Amino acid sequence: MNRKMGWTVYGILGFVFAPMGFLFLVTGLAVGQSKSIRWEGNGDPVIFTAVFCGIGGLFLLLGLGFLAVDIRRRYLLRRAYESGNRVEAQILGTVTQRNVNMNYGHPQMVEAAWTDSNGVVHVYHSRYLNFDVTKLLRSDTVPVYIDRYNENIGFVDIDAVLPEIRVHN
Repeated sequence: MNRKMGWTVYGILGFVFAPMGFLFLVTGLAVGQSKSIRWEGNGDPVIFTAVFCGIGGLFLLLGLGFLAVDIRRRYLLRRAYESGNRVEAQILGTVTQRNVNMNYGHPQMVEAAWTDSNGVVHVYHSRYLNFDVTKLLRSDTVPVYIDRYNENIGFVDIDAVLPEIRVHN
């Protein structure tokens, strides 16, 4: 089953900055090199081209960088889910993310802890949830898929302990 990995703010910024940078870059090249536009007064096509291409290139690189960061995060979570080690982690509760505001409220994250054989406690967080799901949980443990190559990356499969939720307007 295909699990939701979700986009973060980096992916959203990448979706905004990359096309905007590409648009500035193309506009700078097309208008700056156009022979049909008369440059009067202090206007200089070289300065126009340099400014628009510089801003466009910067925005395009920033957008592609943001997209690369979020695509890599999604890839690592998917790799952990598909080929990672599955452990049962104890649900500690929900954490409200006060630094994020979506739909006029703060999202919740389920916090789960797992203790390895060396006695080290590893804490993992689920994806953002739109409301408090503590009363809907069917179990006090949740499966967490830990990446085989990097134990800092873990996918909390919160959908495994939640019933199917349909929100109707």
